[in-house]
Amino acid sequence: MKEIRRITGIILLVILIVGVMEGGNRSGIVSEQFLKIPTSARAVGIGGAQVAVAEGVSSIAFNPAGMLSVEDIGVGFTYTHWFADIQHTYAGAVKNFAGIGAVGIGLTILTTDDMVETTPAFPEGTGRYFRASDYAVSIAYARQVTDQFRVGVSGKFIQSYLFNTEIGASSFAFDIGTLYDIPILRSHIGVSLTNIGKDVKFLQEQYSLPTALRFGVVVDVLQDVKNRLIGTLQISRLNDSEEQYNIGTEYVFNEIVALRGGWKFAYDHENFTMGVGFKINALGFNSKLDYGYNNFKYLPGTHCFTLEIQL
Repeated sequence: MKEIRRITGIILLVILIVGVMEGGNRSGIVSEQFLKIPTSARAVGIGGAQVAVAEGVSSIAFNPAGMLSVEDIGVGFTYTHWFADIQHTYAGAVKNFAGIGAVGIGLTILTTDDMVETTPAFPEGTGRYFRASDYAVSIAYARQVTDQFRVGVSGKFIQSYLFNTEIGASSFAFDIGTLYDIPILRSHIGVSLTNIGKDVKFLQEQYSLPTALRFGVVVDVLQDVKNRLIGTLQISRLNDSEEQYNIGTEYVFNEIVALRGGWKFAYDHENFTMGVGFKINALGFNSKLDYGYNNFKYLPGTHCFTLEIQL
Protein backbone atom coordinates (compact mmCIF):
# COMPACT_ATOMS: atom_id res chain seq x y z
CA MET A 1 0.00 0.00 0.00
CA LYS A 2 2.84 2.39 0.82
CA GLU A 3 4.38 1.69 -2.56
CA ILE A 4 1.13 2.47 -4.39
CA ARG A 5 0.77 5.74 -2.48
CA ARG A 6 4.35 6.67 -3.33
CA ILE A 7 3.84 6.05 -7.04
CA THR A 8 0.54 7.95 -7.06
CA GLY A 9 2.22 10.88 -5.33
CA ILE A 10 5.01 10.99 -7.90
CA ILE A 11 2.56 10.92 -10.81
CA LEU A 12 0.46 13.73 -9.31
CA LEU A 13 3.58 15.80 -8.65
CA VAL A 14 4.71 15.36 -12.24
CA ILE A 15 1.33 16.46 -13.57
CA LEU A 16 1.36 19.49 -11.27
CA ILE A 17 4.84 20.53 -12.42
CA VAL A 18 3.88 20.26 -16.08
CA GLY A 19 0.70 22.24 -15.52
CA VAL A 20 2.59 25.06 -13.80
CA MET A 21 5.39 25.23 -16.37
CA GLU A 22 3.34 24.96 -19.54
CA GLY A 23 0.93 27.82 -19.07
CA GLY A 24 -0.83 26.61 -22.22
CA ASN A 25 0.29 25.40 -25.60
CA ARG A 26 3.57 27.05 -26.61
CA SER A 27 3.57 26.06 -30.27
CA GLY A 28 5.96 28.22 -32.28
CA ILE A 29 8.11 29.29 -29.33
CA VAL A 30 9.69 25.95 -28.42
CA SER A 31 13.27 25.31 -29.50
CA GLU A 32 15.73 22.39 -29.19
CA GLN A 33 13.47 20.11 -31.21
CA PHE A 34 16.33 17.65 -31.65
CA LEU A 35 15.64 16.49 -28.08
CA LYS A 36 12.37 14.97 -29.33
CA ILE A 37 14.03 12.66 -31.88
CA PRO A 38 14.12 9.07 -30.53
CA THR A 39 17.43 7.58 -29.41
CA SER A 40 16.25 3.96 -29.70
CA ALA A 41 15.48 2.12 -32.94
CA ARG A 42 13.36 -0.32 -30.93
CA ALA A 43 11.20 2.53 -29.67
CA VAL A 44 10.87 3.87 -33.22
CA GLY A 45 9.68 0.48 -34.47
CA ILE A 46 6.89 0.16 -31.90
CA GLY A 47 5.26 3.46 -32.75
CA GLY A 48 7.38 5.67 -30.52
CA ALA A 49 5.77 4.20 -27.40
CA GLN A 50 9.06 4.36 -25.56
CA VAL A 51 8.51 5.31 -21.92
CA ALA A 52 7.26 1.93 -20.62
CA VAL A 53 9.62 -0.23 -22.72
CA ALA A 54 12.67 1.77 -21.62
CA GLU A 55 15.73 -0.41 -21.28
CA GLY A 56 19.44 -0.28 -21.99
CA VAL A 57 21.76 2.62 -22.65
CA SER A 58 19.43 4.52 -24.98
CA SER A 59 16.87 4.96 -22.17
CA ILE A 60 19.02 7.71 -20.62
CA ALA A 61 17.45 10.16 -23.07
CA PHE A 62 13.76 9.38 -22.43
CA ASN A 63 13.36 7.37 -19.20
CA PRO A 64 16.57 6.93 -17.16
CA ALA A 65 14.93 4.30 -14.94
CA GLY A 66 15.46 1.88 -17.83
CA MET A 67 19.23 1.92 -17.24
CA LEU A 68 18.75 -0.69 -14.52
CA SER A 69 18.20 -3.33 -17.21
CA VAL A 70 21.98 -3.18 -17.77
CA GLU A 71 23.37 -5.87 -15.48
CA ASP A 72 26.96 -4.62 -15.38
CA ILE A 73 28.38 -2.42 -18.15
CA GLY A 74 26.62 -1.33 -21.32
CA VAL A 75 27.53 0.86 -24.28
CA GLY A 76 25.22 1.98 -27.05
CA PHE A 77 25.15 3.91 -30.30
CA THR A 78 22.17 5.16 -32.33
CA TYR A 79 22.21 6.80 -35.74
CA THR A 80 19.17 8.37 -37.39
CA HIS A 81 19.19 9.60 -40.98
CA TRP A 82 16.67 12.44 -40.81
CA PHE A 83 15.25 14.20 -43.83
CA ALA A 84 17.05 17.12 -45.54
CA ASP A 85 20.38 15.32 -44.94
CA ILE A 86 20.21 16.03 -41.20
CA GLN A 87 22.18 13.58 -39.08
CA HIS A 88 21.11 12.65 -35.54
CA THR A 89 23.53 10.60 -33.43
CA TYR A 90 23.41 9.30 -29.88
CA ALA A 91 26.11 7.50 -27.87
CA GLY A 92 26.08 6.45 -24.23
CA ALA A 93 27.46 4.18 -21.55
CA VAL A 94 26.01 2.72 -18.32
CA LYS A 95 27.59 1.07 -15.29
CA ASN A 96 25.39 -0.74 -12.77
CA PHE A 97 26.86 -0.84 -9.25
CA ALA A 98 25.31 -3.65 -7.18
CA GLY A 99 23.34 -2.27 -4.24
CA ILE A 100 23.95 1.33 -5.30
CA GLY A 101 22.29 1.84 -8.66
CA ALA A 102 23.13 2.53 -12.29
CA VAL A 103 25.10 5.53 -13.51
CA GLY A 104 25.09 6.61 -17.14
CA ILE A 105 26.35 9.26 -19.50
CA GLY A 106 24.91 10.12 -22.89
CA LEU A 107 25.74 12.41 -25.80
CA THR A 108 23.22 13.53 -28.44
CA ILE A 109 24.33 15.37 -31.58
CA LEU A 110 22.39 16.81 -34.49
CA THR A 111 24.18 18.36 -37.47
CA THR A 112 23.30 19.63 -40.91
CA ASP A 113 25.37 19.56 -44.07
CA ASP A 114 27.22 22.71 -45.11
CA MET A 115 24.90 25.39 -46.46
CA VAL A 116 25.69 28.40 -48.66
CA GLU A 117 25.45 31.79 -46.94
CA THR A 118 23.22 34.19 -48.90
CA THR A 119 22.38 37.85 -48.31
CA PRO A 120 20.19 40.43 -50.11
CA ALA A 121 23.35 41.75 -51.74
CA PHE A 122 24.57 38.25 -52.69
CA PRO A 123 21.49 36.08 -53.32
CA GLU A 124 23.62 33.48 -55.10
CA GLY A 125 25.99 33.18 -52.19
CA THR A 126 28.76 35.09 -50.46
CA GLY A 127 31.33 32.35 -50.89
CA ARG A 128 31.00 31.36 -47.23
CA TYR A 129 29.44 28.18 -45.90
CA PHE A 130 27.81 27.46 -42.55
CA ARG A 131 26.08 24.67 -40.68
CA ALA A 132 23.73 24.38 -37.72
CA SER A 133 24.31 21.92 -34.87
CA ASP A 134 22.88 20.86 -31.51
CA TYR A 135 24.50 19.01 -28.61
CA ALA A 136 23.22 17.58 -25.34
CA VAL A 137 25.38 15.90 -22.69
CA SER A 138 23.50 13.92 -20.01
CA ILE A 139 24.54 12.39 -16.71
CA ALA A 140 21.98 10.01 -15.18
CA TYR A 141 21.39 7.90 -12.10
CA ALA A 142 18.81 5.14 -11.53
CA ARG A 143 17.96 3.07 -8.48
CA GLN A 144 15.78 0.06 -7.65
CA VAL A 145 13.58 1.47 -4.86
CA THR A 146 11.62 -1.76 -4.29
CA ASP A 147 11.32 -5.09 -6.10
CA GLN A 148 8.72 -3.55 -8.40
CA PHE A 149 9.59 0.15 -8.51
CA ARG A 150 12.50 1.82 -10.32
CA VAL A 151 13.28 5.53 -10.59
CA GLY A 152 15.87 7.46 -12.57
CA VAL A 153 16.95 11.08 -12.92
CA SER A 154 19.27 12.85 -15.31
CA GLY A 155 20.71 16.30 -15.84
CA LYS A 156 21.79 17.62 -19.20
CA PHE A 157 23.72 20.51 -20.69
CA ILE A 158 22.36 21.72 -24.03
CA GLN A 159 24.29 23.73 -26.60
CA SER A 160 22.92 24.88 -29.96
CA TYR A 161 24.50 26.78 -32.85
CA LEU A 162 22.59 28.41 -35.72
CA PHE A 163 25.61 29.68 -37.66
CA ASN A 164 28.75 27.60 -37.14
CA THR A 165 29.88 28.55 -33.61
CA GLU A 166 29.23 32.27 -34.06
CA ILE A 167 25.53 32.36 -33.13
CA GLY A 168 24.36 30.00 -30.41
CA ALA A 169 22.66 29.47 -27.08
CA SER A 170 22.87 27.05 -24.16
CA SER A 171 20.69 25.75 -21.36
CA PHE A 172 20.43 23.19 -18.56
CA ALA A 173 17.61 20.71 -18.06
CA PHE A 174 16.71 17.56 -16.14
CA ASP A 175 14.55 14.46 -16.64
CA ILE A 176 12.86 12.06 -14.25
CA GLY A 177 11.44 8.66 -15.09
CA THR A 178 9.87 5.70 -13.29
CA LEU A 179 9.01 2.08 -14.06
CA TYR A 180 6.59 0.03 -11.99
CA ASP A 181 6.13 -3.72 -12.51
CA ILE A 182 2.73 -5.36 -11.97
CA PRO A 183 3.46 -9.12 -12.12
CA ILE A 184 -0.11 -10.19 -11.41
CA LEU A 185 -1.23 -8.38 -14.58
CA ARG A 186 1.88 -9.37 -16.57
CA SER A 187 2.53 -5.70 -17.25
CA HIS A 188 4.37 -2.63 -16.09
CA ILE A 189 3.87 1.11 -16.42
CA GLY A 190 6.28 3.91 -17.12
CA VAL A 191 6.08 7.65 -16.46
CA SER A 192 8.61 10.29 -17.46
CA LEU A 193 8.97 14.04 -17.39
CA THR A 194 11.67 15.33 -19.71
CA ASN A 195 13.43 18.59 -20.56
CA ILE A 196 12.54 20.67 -17.53
CA GLY A 197 14.90 23.64 -17.58
CA LYS A 198 15.52 27.28 -18.38
CA ASP A 199 14.63 28.85 -21.70
CA VAL A 200 17.24 29.35 -24.41
CA LYS A 201 17.91 32.78 -25.91
CA PHE A 202 19.03 33.25 -29.50
CA LEU A 203 20.07 36.87 -30.05
CA GLN A 204 17.06 38.76 -28.62
CA GLU A 205 14.50 35.96 -28.90
CA GLN A 206 13.71 33.55 -26.06
CA TYR A 207 12.38 30.00 -26.54
CA SER A 208 11.16 27.22 -24.26
CA LEU A 209 12.55 23.70 -24.09
CA PRO A 210 10.34 20.85 -25.43
CA THR A 211 8.97 19.70 -22.07
CA ALA A 212 7.07 16.42 -22.27
CA LEU A 213 5.07 14.26 -19.85
CA ARG A 214 4.64 10.64 -20.97
CA PHE A 215 2.63 7.79 -19.48
CA GLY A 216 2.82 4.29 -20.89
CA VAL A 217 1.90 0.68 -20.20
CA VAL A 218 3.30 -2.60 -21.55
CA VAL A 219 1.41 -5.90 -21.41
CA ASP A 220 2.87 -9.39 -22.01
CA VAL A 221 0.27 -10.80 -24.39
CA LEU A 222 2.09 -14.09 -24.99
CA GLN A 223 5.17 -15.66 -23.44
CA ASP A 224 6.42 -19.22 -23.71
CA VAL A 225 9.72 -20.99 -24.33
CA LYS A 226 10.22 -19.63 -27.86
CA ASN A 227 7.64 -16.91 -28.41
CA ARG A 228 7.03 -13.57 -26.78
CA LEU A 229 4.50 -10.92 -27.78
CA ILE A 230 3.97 -7.56 -26.09
CA GLY A 231 1.61 -4.67 -26.68
CA THR A 232 2.25 -1.12 -25.54
CA LEU A 233 0.32 2.14 -25.31
CA GLN A 234 1.64 5.62 -24.56
CA ILE A 235 -0.04 8.98 -23.94
CA SER A 236 2.12 12.10 -24.23
CA ARG A 237 1.58 15.75 -23.40
CA LEU A 238 4.10 18.16 -24.91
CA ASN A 239 4.22 21.89 -24.35
CA ASP A 240 4.05 22.60 -28.09
CA SER A 241 1.19 20.29 -29.12
CA GLU A 242 -1.98 18.62 -27.94
CA GLU A 243 -2.04 15.07 -26.52
CA GLN A 244 -0.40 12.45 -28.68
CA TYR A 245 -1.03 8.70 -28.60
CA ASN A 246 1.28 5.84 -29.56
CA ILE A 247 0.54 2.14 -29.83
CA GLY A 248 2.92 -0.64 -30.76
CA THR A 249 3.59 -4.33 -30.68
CA GLU A 250 6.68 -6.51 -30.67
CA TYR A 251 7.01 -10.22 -31.45
CA VAL A 252 10.23 -11.98 -30.40
CA PHE A 253 11.14 -15.47 -31.59
CA ASN A 254 13.54 -17.53 -29.49
CA GLU A 255 15.01 -14.29 -28.04
CA ILE A 256 16.93 -13.87 -31.30
CA VAL A 257 14.72 -12.06 -33.82
CA ALA A 258 12.16 -9.33 -33.11
CA LEU A 259 9.49 -7.92 -35.44
CA ARG A 260 7.85 -4.61 -34.57
CA GLY A 261 5.09 -2.32 -35.72
CA GLY A 262 3.22 0.71 -34.43
CA TRP A 263 1.01 3.70 -35.12
CA LYS A 264 1.03 7.33 -34.03
CA PHE A 265 -2.23 9.20 -33.43
CA ALA A 266 -2.79 13.00 -33.29
CA TYR A 267 0.54 13.72 -34.99
CA ASP A 268 0.69 16.38 -37.70
CA HIS A 269 2.84 14.42 -40.14
CA GLU A 270 3.88 11.04 -38.67
CA ASN A 271 1.76 7.88 -38.78
CA PHE A 272 2.98 4.26 -38.96
CA THR A 273 6.29 2.71 -37.94
CA MET A 274 7.97 -0.67 -38.28
CA GLY A 275 11.20 -2.29 -37.28
CA VAL A 276 13.27 -5.40 -36.71
CA GLY A 277 15.84 -6.45 -34.15
CA PHE A 278 18.53 -9.11 -33.84
CA LYS A 279 20.34 -10.50 -30.83
CA ILE A 280 24.01 -10.99 -31.64
CA ASN A 281 26.21 -12.94 -29.23
CA ALA A 282 29.76 -12.64 -30.52
CA LEU A 283 33.06 -12.75 -28.66
CA GLY A 284 31.15 -13.37 -25.44
CA PHE A 285 29.29 -10.05 -25.60
CA ASN A 286 25.52 -9.68 -25.28
CA SER A 287 24.69 -7.45 -28.25
CA LYS A 288 21.54 -6.21 -29.97
CA LEU A 289 21.16 -4.58 -33.36
CA ASP A 290 17.86 -2.80 -34.04
CA TYR A 291 16.37 -0.98 -37.02
CA GLY A 292 13.34 1.32 -36.98
CA TYR A 293 11.46 3.06 -39.79
CA ASN A 294 9.28 6.12 -39.12
CA ASN A 295 6.87 7.11 -41.89
CA PHE A 296 5.82 10.70 -42.62
CA LYS A 297 2.77 11.77 -44.60
CA TYR A 298 4.44 14.44 -46.74
CA LEU A 299 8.15 13.92 -46.13
CA PRO A 300 10.55 11.02 -46.72
CA GLY A 301 10.56 8.39 -43.98
CA THR A 302 13.45 8.26 -41.54
CA HIS A 303 15.73 5.34 -40.73
CA CYS A 304 17.14 4.62 -37.29
CA PHE A 305 19.81 2.07 -36.26
CA THR A 306 20.83 1.12 -32.71
CA LEU A 307 23.66 -1.11 -31.55
CA GLU A 308 23.95 -1.91 -27.84
CA ILE A 309 26.55 -4.13 -26.20
CA GLN A 310 26.54 -5.35 -22.60
CA LEU A 311 29.81 -6.54 -21.15
